[in-house]
Amino acid sequence: MVKRVALVLSLVILSAWAATGATITVPPGTIFHCRLSQTLSTASDSQGQLFAATLAEPLVVNGNQVVPAGSTIHGRIASLNRPGRIKGVGKMLLVPETLAFPNGQTFTIDAVLLHAYGAPGARIANPEGVLRGPDARLRDLKEVGIGIGGGGLLGTMIGGLHGTLVGGVIGGAAGLVDSLRRRGPDLTLPRGTELKFELNRQLVVSRPGVAEYNLSSR
Repeated sequence: MVKRVALVLSLVILSAWAATGATITVPPGTIFHCRLSQTLSTASDSQGQLFAATLAEPLVVNGNQVVPAGSTIHGRIASLNRPGRIKGVGKMLLVPETLAFPNGQTFTIDAVLLHAYGAPGARIANPEGVLRGPDARLRDLKEVGIGIGGGGLLGTMIGGLHGTLVGGVIGGAAGLVDSLRRRGPDLTLPRGTELKFELNRQLVVSRPGVAEYNLSSR
């Protein structure tokens, strides 16, 4: 009886050891450097749409190439908001879901967007990784200023100083109305935008896939 129990325990220990040796764990906080595979925009895309980003450089853990360059992160647009006419800016949340090796081997991934480079006016708005687009306030001020200047010049030509003041007010109001009838600038991520994703939870990768790519890279 004692021998049988000892044998069972040995088998359990050996199985656990073998399982541990068959995988490599990528710890939380690891950064994936990617490039967006297609253009995304609040003007043309919608919530729920899929996206893909390709790893620009291999991920190395303890001297092992765990994730090869060319692997693809697949995800979806979890939320999307178009900029408003009076207030609000374009917003987009990209949520990674899977990591696929070039040979088709796929793993579930939990990560958050840290940075986006190459997207005009885009910045990370909060710890959840929501991207915020360019603000329309500067554009509105420019258009109102142009309206004031143009109206003031026309007023001067017609009615002197009094005409300048009246023309400036009318021109500024016209510029403001024209600005408010249009939406603010959309958030656009061009193809090739550099994205940095940070792992929220550990990623466990099988050693056979790692060994395959370590050999093929030599």
